[in-house]
Amino acid sequence: MTTFGDRDRDHQILMEQVRGLYHSLLPILAANLVVSLALLYGLWSVVSQTVLAVWFGLMVFSLVLRTISYAVYRRRFSEDQVRRYAWYFVIGTGVTGMLWGAGGVLLFPAQGLEYQLFILFVLVGMGAGAVSSLTAYMPAFLVFFPTSMLPIGVRLFMVGDPIHVALGVMSLAYVIALSYFALAINRTLKQSLKLRFENIDLVEQLREQKEEAEMANQSKSRFLAAASHDLRQPLHALSLFTSVLDESIEQPKPRKVVGQIKASVQALQSLFNTLLDISRLEAGVMKVEKTGFHLQALFDRLVNDFDPQASEKGLRIIWPTCSLAVYTDPTLLEQILRNYLANALRYTEQGEIRLECQQDGELLHIRVSDTGVGIPEEEHKAIFEEFHQLDNPERDRDKGLGLGLAIVQRTAKLLEHPIGVESVPGMGAIFSIAVERCELVDSELLNGEESPGARAAERTVLIVVIDDEVSVREGMQSLLEIWGCKVISVADQTEALAQIRLTGRVPDGIIADYRLREQHTGVGAIHAIYADCDSEMPALIVTGDIATERLHKVNRSGFQVLHKPVAPARLRAFVRNIQIQAKAQASLG
Repeated sequence: MTTFGDRDRDHQILMEQVRGLYHSLLPILAANLVVSLALLYGLWSVVSQTVLAVWFGLMVFSLVLRTISYAVYRRRFSEDQVRRYAWYFVIGTGVTGMLWGAGGVLLFPAQGLEYQLFILFVLVGMGAGAVSSLTAYMPAFLVFFPTSMLPIGVRLFMVGDPIHVALGVMSLAYVIALSYFALAINRTLKQSLKLRFENIDLVEQLREQKEEAEMANQSKSRFLAAASHDLRQPLHALSLFTSVLDESIEQPKPRKVVGQIKASVQALQSLFNTLLDISRLEAGVMKVEKTGFHLQALFDRLVNDFDPQASEKGLRIIWPTCSLAVYTDPTLLEQILRNYLANALRYTEQGEIRLECQQDGELLHIRVSDTGVGIPEEEHKAIFEEFHQLDNPERDRDKGLGLGLAIVQRTAKLLEHPIGVESVPGMGAIFSIAVERCELVDSELLNGEESPGARAAERTVLIVVIDDEVSVREGMQSLLEIWGCKVISVADQTEALAQIRLTGRVPDGIIADYRLREQHTGVGAIHAIYADCDSEMPALIVTGDIATERLHKVNRSGFQVLHKPVAPARLRAFVRNIQIQAKAQASLG
């Protein structure tokens, strides 16, 4: 982190002072030349022309030298020579000041008060100009202004009459007063420069700290992505093998054990999926697909999932009967309500949980209320922050990761739906979301009723499974075979093409891992199969990645994507669609 000590700060201030001096040097020299010409013209017939010409010649010579010094500064100036150029300027200014001071004495007319006042007026004006042009650097001001004014003040005293003595006193007072004001201006300027550089330092420190924080966050994301992918692979395989056991075993005691294993796997899946949701929201790859649909079908799914959990805790969930339809993304709205209900179950030990709908003009407010511990008012905003949990200092994983409400807030923002929380400690909590209502014409279709074709009998279909993990391939093959599929299980694109050619049959579907060996991807493998078979069949990408850049690539592929560990029910839905399509094609053929 870049910081400056007192010496460095003084050097910075001096740099700015010198830059300011040289920046105004040419106008200063031009002003000196013009005033010298005016003095030459005004006194040419009053004082000795020889003295006047010599004085003017010396003045011009000094101005030329100072112009040369300006040119040298423009070409050769460097920060390590700043003090040298400061003294060059001081010396040049001092010489010019002495010439003006000498002119005030040598060109002072013996007679003619108006000419004497003319010289005094010129020198007073040069002094006033010095306040604006030289106070940036006090040594330059002090070698010019007193040197130029004091000699004429002394000369006025030497005349001896009251008028000249008074003028001499006024000249001395002018020197003292103007020097005092110049010193005050210089202090203010230096202080402002100091504050400016301190602000620049603060901005730089904030920028560096921001970059460090971003780098730390990127490192965290990379670690999380790598760890997630490596952990998801065995978890995905475990989920597949558990489903194979669940489909195969019928004896009560072994099925109970399998059920317990399955519950543990589902708990792990829930934790991973929560992390994935946060990662997808951060990556900006979570797509919103709004449509009109009836809420009751969504509520029925929630009933099936949450009623058993509530019964295990001795709680009751009161569900609404709702014929209303809303316009939003059904998947994301379901995710929000699931998080609300999961929180209510987690923090309610007795009583009931209620899900209800209330119309408010064009909006429908969906609320989840409970009789749990409640939330202090000062925590109402904090609970929507990542990893923030109430009454869980030991980080008990049974109480989740503290990401559910953070996901709710980000998802609701994505949907542009307002959310809210009302709670009093000991009196439970109410979480809500407001969704736009809509009217539907074909209610059966929009409620997602299964079409007659969806009830068609299954037939054997050929599925290509591409994954470089042996355990995943074996688990996937066992599960698909139980579902009545013929399976080609391979590790890469080359093996897949060879096996397809060997069977002499175009596959009905493809399930491919995204990351394969030697930097190949499942997307590339699918396109290769499409090209080899001259046909495009349903394809599914399965990935354990949560890295932002890979999530973008996967979503840009255009294929259906499932994230490891994949719930077998979602695989079953994909396979069932393939079976329905295959049967429909067979009936047409």
